[in-house]
Amino acid sequence: MKERIISVVLAACATLVSAQNPTQPKPAAPPPPAPQDQSQQAHPRRVQAKLDGFELAPSKASANQVGGASRGAGQKLALYAPHKAKVYTLRPTFSWRGDPGAEYKLHIQDVMGTFAWDRDVTGTSLAYPSDAPPLSPGGTYLWKVVPVSNLLGPPPAAAMIVVVGEQDRAKLEAALGQIPGTGFEADSARAKYLFDQRLWYDAVTAYSELIAKYPNQRSLYEMRGTLYDQLPETESLADADFARVN
Repeated sequence: MKERIISVVLAACATLVSAQNPTQPKPAAPPPPAPQDQSQQAHPRRVQAKLDGFELAPSKASANQVGGASRGAGQKLALYAPHKAKVYTLRPTFSWRGDPGAEYKLHIQDVMGTFAWDRDVTGTSLAYPSDAPPLSPGGTYLWKVVPVSNLLGPPPAAAMIVVVGEQDRAKLEAALGQIPGTGFEADSARAKYLFDQRLWYDAVTAYSELIAKYPNQRSLYEMRGTLYDQLPETESLADADFARVN
């Protein structure tokens, strides 16, 4: 009997101690940090170097008044060119954002109304062909593209090009002639000269031809990317070029 009483007392004591010291639950582990965007880790947004001289229009508003329509970057169809730019070559290459398989009409006219030229194009670029009359030194022209199908969106405003006059052409030709030789170094130096003279069409064509010839030269993508970075319409092209550099 005595042993039974002792057992009951010990059990009661154990219950009392357990009630006074309950088992504390382990604190919940803090949530893991949100994973960082991998695209931001690999490709931080670059600092854009804005350069004067490629865009000759005093403002986008005045350029739009010349063309009679909007050239917003959000449109389906947009010209890959400044609103107004000077050009050295008499046969520039024209490019635009659109459907590579769609049909467009490219139209060029001078601002005096004495010259006009059209060509049907399938794709998103056209090198002004040798069977067309060359542009005139010192002349000012408007060019635009009009989609054949209305499903491709409205045509953007025309872009204006100012062909370098005879006196300035002689200076440019003399300077280019001072860069002798062929090959990558000489060709790159001539392209850089066109870039420094703020000749948008000529520089884009020169760097694009060099990239086709030397596709592994990352400096060429960097230069063309810097050129494309100057316009809202071509920032996506700049992104693609700088992706080849990083």
